[in-house]
Amino acid sequence: MSVKSLSVLLLAGLAAPTLAQSFGDEEDVGIQIAPEREIRFFATGNADFYSTAQSRGRFGGELTSASLDAAITAAIPVDEQTDATLTFSQTSTGYDFDNFNDFGGGRTDPIDYGLRVGFSGTIRHSIDPQWSLFGGANIDSSGEIGADIGDSITFGGFFGIMHHVHEDLSLGLAIGGFSQLEDDFSFFPIPTIQWQIDDYWNFVAGATPTNGKPGVEIAYHLNDAWQVGGSATFDFKQFRLKDDNSDLPDGVFRDWSIPLMFITTWSPEPRFSISGRIGAVVYREVSLRDTNEVGRGSTILNPSFGFGVSGEYRF
Repeated sequence: MSVKSLSVLLLAGLAAPTLAQSFGDEEDVGIQIAPEREIRFFATGNADFYSTAQSRGRFGGELTSASLDAAITAAIPVDEQTDATLTFSQTSTGYDFDNFNDFGGGRTDPIDYGLRVGFSGTIRHSIDPQWSLFGGANIDSSGEIGADIGDSITFGGFFGIMHHVHEDLSLGLAIGGFSQLEDDFSFFPIPTIQWQIDDYWNFVAGATPTNGKPGVEIAYHLNDAWQVGGSATFDFKQFRLKDDNSDLPDGVFRDWSIPLMFITTWSPEPRFSISGRIGAVVYREVSLRDTNEVGRGSTILNPSFGFGVSGEYRF
């Protein structure tokens, strides 16, 4: 995966709290100013399972994985034109390698369990009814259990502008800079779209509403409680390996994929929603890098089955 591609994923992921969270109704895509000037909280959770996928590499092997992430966000009104968020998040991922030899050098099982802990802050300011600015920063620690925390830290920031074409359509562009484990610091732009097509259809590009991952999502509202739709997202993870890792001490394991999912969401009342998704991981690549930023093996996996569950509760 190129540095530019990685930057796109990281930028969209960092921008998620800014683009996905609002104080108003979820279907309002224009300027969103808090109707009640008080701090509010959002609890979100996602669980994803990617079934056994066969490596396309010369030596074969299989990989199965499952992830669980949770986050708490505080939505803070600063003034009538400015809102801020603070988010604490954690992602746990388990890996099961089976006869996996495509990393070479006897590296067959580089990681069993990875943990990412992150903290981010964002801010959005409405200049006038047509324009708003947003920006933020984050710091993460991502590593195998037992890895050095100081060597597992990444950080970044972003800044963007949003044009509210009309009450149903907003277009934006953000530029961010991000550090990577054993790779260069990079910059990259990403466009964002929030479009209420009509009374039933809604389209979002940037951070998807269902699970906050970068990509695109379209939804059809059946009624006040149910909606269906689909998404194409990027799912990126990187973990520092511990210094006594038997495959690559202090190295970095990377995992990125593109899942295509059919989504059903149930919202029995405005403060709570739960979504189920099912589909396929149409592209997935895993790789290793050493402490000298040198690749130590990578492979692409065949498409596999995937499903997940997401939930959100607003305090």
